[in-house]
Amino acid sequence: MISNLKNALRSITRNKVQSFISIFGLGIGLGCIILLLALILHETSFDRFIPDHRNLYRIVFGQSPLTQYPLTEKMKEEFPEVKDFFRFNQTNSIELRNPKNELVRDRNFAFSDPSIFKILGIRFISGTPANSVSDVSISETTARKYFGGLSPLGSVLKVKLNDSIQDMIVSGVYTDFPPNSTLDPMFIADIKLAEKLYMQFQKSLGDYGNESQSSLGWDYSEFLSYVVLEKNADRKSLAARIGKYKELMGNEDIKDLEYFLQPVSDIYLKSENLGGARFWRIGNANELKYYEAISILVLLISALNYILLTRAGISERLHELGTRKVFGASKNSLRKQIILEANFVAILSLIPAAFVIDSGISFIDTTLNKTLSSDIFYNPVMWVLLILVVIFTGTLSGFLIGYNYSRIPVVRLLSGKASEYSKSNRWNYSFLALHFAIFIILVSGVIAVSKQIKYSMTGYTGINPENVLVTQLNTDELKKSFTVICDEIEKIPGVESTAGGTFIPPFGNYLPVNLATPEGKKERFDGLIMGEGMIELLGIEVIEGSSFGPYKPGPPEVLFNESSAKLHNVGAGDNFLAFRVRGIVRDFHAHSLHTLIQPMVILQQNPDRMGLIAIKTNGRNDEAIIKRLRELYTQISPDEIFEISYLTDDIENFYGQESNHARIIGAFSALAAILAVMGLFGISLISISKRKKEIGIRKVNGASIAEVLVMLNADFIKWVLVSIVVSVPASIYLMSEWLARFAYRTDLRWWIFALAGLVAIIIALLTVSWQSLRAAASNPVEALRYE
Repeated sequence: MISNLKNALRSITRNKVQSFISIFGLGIGLGCIILLLALILHETSFDRFIPDHRNLYRIVFGQSPLTQYPLTEKMKEEFPEVKDFFRFNQTNSIELRNPKNELVRDRNFAFSDPSIFKILGIRFISGTPANSVSDVSISETTARKYFGGLSPLGSVLKVKLNDSIQDMIVSGVYTDFPPNSTLDPMFIADIKLAEKLYMQFQKSLGDYGNESQSSLGWDYSEFLSYVVLEKNADRKSLAARIGKYKELMGNEDIKDLEYFLQPVSDIYLKSENLGGARFWRIGNANELKYYEAISILVLLISALNYILLTRAGISERLHELGTRKVFGASKNSLRKQIILEANFVAILSLIPAAFVIDSGISFIDTTLNKTLSSDIFYNPVMWVLLILVVIFTGTLSGFLIGYNYSRIPVVRLLSGKASEYSKSNRWNYSFLALHFAIFIILVSGVIAVSKQIKYSMTGYTGINPENVLVTQLNTDELKKSFTVICDEIEKIPGVESTAGGTFIPPFGNYLPVNLATPEGKKERFDGLIMGEGMIELLGIEVIEGSSFGPYKPGPPEVLFNESSAKLHNVGAGDNFLAFRVRGIVRDFHAHSLHTLIQPMVILQQNPDRMGLIAIKTNGRNDEAIIKRLRELYTQISPDEIFEISYLTDDIENFYGQESNHARIIGAFSALAAILAVMGLFGISLISISKRKKEIGIRKVNGASIAEVLVMLNADFIKWVLVSIVVSVPASIYLMSEWLARFAYRTDLRWWIFALAGLVAIIIALLTVSWQSLRAAASNPVEALRYE
């Protein structure tokens, strides 16, 4: 065994360039696959830290996990299999005053029952959960952030809820929720205080909100509801029985909706199709499959790199293998030697793999908004997988290399001419073709994804978002000052127009709007609430009638989009139920391009109840406009944090997930390019060195350097062309599958694949040419000296 290890080490040090390429290349591949295994292990571990996670379920109503406030209390009273429960709600953005009395914005302010800590197994460092609407418990991270090393118990946090500051006493500090928890609250207040969020949302709707309604009854679904069941409880039967509570809701629209109980361990990866406002972490099982496939491809390239380089370079060791056979080495012992060398290389490749893993974890967390950390390597399963991957990769590679060479007769090995038997050149070039095929698929993917993202951000039919500034009106004082603010801003050079509204497209969730008659007949639409001038500011085309004029109290006039007008067969000037249709606008995208345009009704907002201001500029004086707007905000509402954004930036953030896809695929493409270059470099180095005699003869017979260059490059380029032919159909299929996620998508044009192929050819030419040039420019006497 020791002698075999010495032989393996001697073989690695004898061929330094080949060994470096093999170790570095295999390290990249192993780093990618280990990183992927860590990510998969992390993503599939969500909520499994919960002590009784097998009996904990989240209630889903129809296609939404948001349920009614009294539901779980009723279930606990009436169904003996329900052991415990908690409800949860959260706002992802909250304003509060820190201990220095500075107004700051923080995240993940939640509301829940005190039982959440017991059920989820979250430990208190000090104090107790919030037991009244004036209490709040905070996470360990939040305690350090605001109080440093001091105990925060009994301290007061001034929190802004429903546009007013509320004093909240810190009742306790709990340990941070684990990184594999779907819930991640930084603050947890009493569940009844969530009523403030509902009232705040109703206020944001202006004239169309109803602040007198309560979210703590059966009429509204605002809460995540979790129940702990007895072991072996029949959850399907329970879900069917709780359907009786629909009678308490008094809403005919929900009569066909059903309840079901979702296992808590399924929430993270199996909630993508569930609607509702999301204030929990969510993964994507399909996305994980994409990254799995890409990582496996990179590992495949790495392993093939090692195999083809070793096969190409093993001809230097044919005499050694023959000699060992003469002295009694069996086929099996030769295979074991080569497999041992391959595993040794695989183990050494863990050094560059460690750098890939370390940088990859931070890249994944930043790019994909994940919570992966090096702590995953404390999991024994991770180490078992790591060892298995290394052994499998090394053993399989060594077996594939050693199988043929161990069967070559001794005479051929001693002659050093086994190439005819092994046909290694054909294998080498075939592997190179596969290398570049994978590279071309990845590059095509980057171009296609980037093209779709650009289309998503610029292809908004019917809307012109360029040079539009947007700022929210989050206090009563700002809402009442809307007209004054607009008048002041319009005096500034560079301002073309201002307008207000409640929402501005694109926004994520649909706003269901019911138009109804006094008798109760109603129709539901996708809704939008805008003020006078917003249609013109956004460049939305009015194809019939006119847009909104000055606001008038009383029965509102409405605008329909084309889809609504066609569905209900109405035109401008017609009455629809109790409303007059003032105009018809061209269909436009109010939401993501993932979804089809829906029949929409646009309502007019009261100028005193606007939720935001939009400012159209010429783009040349924006700094002065923003500065003046900040001054007005400070004068009118000094306790409000001023925030402003460009609508184009909001749209770009809207497609952050797709942009992240492009970055991830781009990173893998860069790795694939590095591996392809390394493989091509090694093969060309060995291949050209074997053709020195041929090159010398051709030069002696009058061949020019250019002719020799063409000859040497042609063999490699023709295999790159083969890879293009192979990869294009695969790229078209894969990209078509990805684009199918969009209801509105760009086309897959021929130039995408032509550009990817051209990049591959350029890389191949640059990699091979400098070695070819050295060989072509060398003195032919040197090549023929010993012939």
